[in-house]
Amino acid sequence: MKFSLTILGVNSAIPANGRVPTSQILQVQSEKFLIDCGEGCQIRMDQYGIGRSYINQIFLSHLHGDHLFGLPGLLYSFSLNRRKQALHLYAPQSELLRQMLLNLLSAQGELGFELVFHDAAASPGNVRLVFENELLSVHSFPLVHRVPTVGYLFREKQRPRNIIPEKISEYGLTVEQILEAKSGEQVRLPDGRALDPEELTLPPPEPRSYAYASDTMYSEDIVPVVAGVDLLYHEATFAHDLADYAAETMHSTARQAAEIALKARVKKLILGHYSSRYKELAPLLSEAKEVFPNTVLGEEGRVYEVPFRSARK
Repeated sequence: MKFSLTILGVNSAIPANGRVPTSQILQVQSEKFLIDCGEGCQIRMDQYGIGRSYINQIFLSHLHGDHLFGLPGLLYSFSLNRRKQALHLYAPQSELLRQMLLNLLSAQGELGFELVFHDAAASPGNVRLVFENELLSVHSFPLVHRVPTVGYLFREKQRPRNIIPEKISEYGLTVEQILEAKSGEQVRLPDGRALDPEELTLPPPEPRSYAYASDTMYSEDIVPVVAGVDLLYHEATFAHDLADYAAETMHSTARQAAEIALKARVKKLILGHYSSRYKELAPLLSEAKEVFPNTVLGEEGRVYEVPFRSARK
């Protein structure tokens, strides 16, 4: 079952050095979730063969232009393609987003589909459930930036236990008994014996997870929220020699992103949101890997797959 992240845009502020501003696609099975929608988002989708029609949820971290200037064009494309299904938009300051988009699109006339706005604002010290379906849950959490900003935590739901095929014939299990065992319940046989689910099933794979943290200055408040995730995308706008400037502009350095990853014991760190001053990104990667070795550069077009982890014992 697919759980993958595709980077569409990885630059900060403006398109530069062949990079475009922030956007990415998280795919969970057949569902595609768009995270931020910077300028150039649609071009990258076309380049990487990502269809728009499967996007039904868009999660915006904040309302700075480099994270949403691709959105009006995307909505217009949906309209031209005669989209009918509602599109759900999640953001802090969701009412302001609604006013911005409706004013901008007023000259276009009716889109032909409904825009549904969801408030994703999260207060300090809290996480907020903003989306949930049968596959996963999405929580927003507060980041520290110049305007209200949130990160997002995507986590798969726990799967049922896996029945051991040989046990079905060995005990003559019924469909109802199989479902009981997969749900972790004790199964009682006609002769009165009670079988524990551990005897009939194998543990399910660990739920997979992805956390997105951009834009934000260094803040250890997110550590317990993102602890242990498979993938953490953390902004790394500057190298650490500009740590003071990063704090002034409420951004992070590559080293600071790595320090968060280390404290949170995440599986892998992805850097991104690079300042246009950096044509070459190797120095950012190098300083991060000194702190957290399993760090990679966020690169446009690259797909980061999260395979199933071994079942828990």
